[in-house]
Amino acid sequence: MNLKFLRETKTWLIAILLVGFFPRFWKISTYPPLLWDEASLGYNAYSVLQTGRDEYGKIFPIIFKSFGDYKPGLYVYLAVPFVAIFGLSELSVRLPSILFGSLAPLFLFLFVKELFGNKRLALIAAVVLVFLPWHIHFSRGAWESNVMVFWILLGSLLVARELRHIEKRLIFDKGWFLALLPFLLALLTYQGAKLAVPLIGLCLLATNWSTLWPILKKGKVVIDSHGQARGTLADPVLNKGSLWPCLVILGVLFWYLLSFSGAAKNRLKVMSLFSYKRPAAEISAILNEDNITGQNIHYYLFHGEWLSYLRGFLARYFNHFSPRFLAFEGDWGNPRHSAPYFGMIGRVGLVFLLVGLGFFLSQKRKSYEYIFLYWLLVSPLPAALSRDMVSGVRSLLMVVPLAFFVAYGIEFLFEVKSVGFKLNFWLFRLIVCGLTLLSFFDFINFLDLYYNHMVVKSPKDWLFGQKEVVLYVNQNKDHFKNIYITDFYGQPYIYYLFYSQYPPLIYQKEAKLSENEFGDVGRVEKLGDFNFKPINWQTEAVVPSTLIVISQDEVWRTGLDKNNEISDKLSKIGTIGSQTLFYGYQNE
Repeated sequence: MNLKFLRETKTWLIAILLVGFFPRFWKISTYPPLLWDEASLGYNAYSVLQTGRDEYGKIFPIIFKSFGDYKPGLYVYLAVPFVAIFGLSELSVRLPSILFGSLAPLFLFLFVKELFGNKRLALIAAVVLVFLPWHIHFSRGAWESNVMVFWILLGSLLVARELRHIEKRLIFDKGWFLALLPFLLALLTYQGAKLAVPLIGLCLLATNWSTLWPILKKGKVVIDSHGQARGTLADPVLNKGSLWPCLVILGVLFWYLLSFSGAAKNRLKVMSLFSYKRPAAEISAILNEDNITGQNIHYYLFHGEWLSYLRGFLARYFNHFSPRFLAFEGDWGNPRHSAPYFGMIGRVGLVFLLVGLGFFLSQKRKSYEYIFLYWLLVSPLPAALSRDMVSGVRSLLMVVPLAFFVAYGIEFLFEVKSVGFKLNFWLFRLIVCGLTLLSFFDFINFLDLYYNHMVVKSPKDWLFGQKEVVLYVNQNKDHFKNIYITDFYGQPYIYYLFYSQYPPLIYQKEAKLSENEFGDVGRVEKLGDFNFKPINWQTEAVVPSTLIVISQDEVWRTGLDKNNEISDKLSKIGTIGSQTLFYGYQNE
């Protein structure tokens, strides 16, 4: 079945990009609230723009210390020009993710078209990615993982094109350097790329091995762009034009290896599944159940730590393929990673996914066409190796193969005759119209849950109220000598730096991060006259000329809400729905 608009593919792609940009951009300056990682990326971009140094005074770093989680710094540098144009704001720090997220469907179209030569399938895949809830969600915030997905998708497209012309290219020519460059940029964008890039690289190698191996085995002569024989793939000739790309690649790979050592490795260790052994009480209970006094061969075979890690890994891995995650609930471990009551791809998306997988696997195909299947299988591995039972951010690479297989399920509707199905014309139209309406309803349902329910349902997880705290403090700070701001919800100092546009040159002189003894993120406890700490009401509130911002949880835990004399003096800060996240207290 041919579609008339295939002759106007470029026009449709432009329309798709514009339509896809709208849900990623709409209300972006006010919704959702800025997370502390976003504030850190934005302020460090502001600091680099003004001084050429990060918040701690390090000149043009590749890795930013931030909260002690040592973020790869490419996103910061991508945000610098937007901060220069629009100032330090939610919009400027989120624009890189919005733009890369909006461009990703275009490169998915080109990738599918390159592999399958099917414009209709490629166009459907682009449309699916445009409206995929999972991708929209992470394209609306300053999520480095979203930019990483773009780089890996672009790199896969360029490598696929290079492999189509492998017999006519030097293995180290500029074309290969340009093809590998996006993967190197991905490593400089997000911690998870340290595992994701090698995994996707292995996928590309495995699915194209039937093309590569005969050439490597026979050692065919390689012809350069001028038609001259320059060597073989097994023993390529390096010339001046190909030497510098090799040196750059080797340099970045050397940095990649170094990033697993020193302080930068702490975050990886903290997040690793293998850093958390079973509690001693659990081991003791197992021994008592087996009626043994020590850890013997029976224990190691059937209850050993290796088996516990294996169960944990497999549970985490398969959680990312569960209907609960994909269709009905989303990331149940972290409300920041999905809209509530809605899966990562939606209910109709799951139906098309299952149809697409079945249709895809039922057909014979060339080995390189299995890249999306391999990609789908390896994408949850970075998340499965972490401490969280499920993670929408670490498994974000899944959006590419999921968009493809959902598109393949939709493509099945146009190919039913070729697989032996006979449908009445009007029945076929009815099915198409019904599925279109269901898809439209599903998407509107997602938008409603995302914009109207997500933050109201979990304001603490979304750190709602931090901006309002900064505005409240700045309005009143000149009247008080002592200012205390709770850090109950984490990292309040970065919000003050961000929303006050605190001069980086001044902050760099006083920046001091109290490191976490367990290797997790640290905390900044003081900034000029500001103290960021848990509020001790008995000692701080009684001191004259004191301004306090206390969290809702601390008010409840200390019973201040039941003390009418004090509760009457508490000013509400950051109210959403029926919840107030912070309270201000002034002791003049």
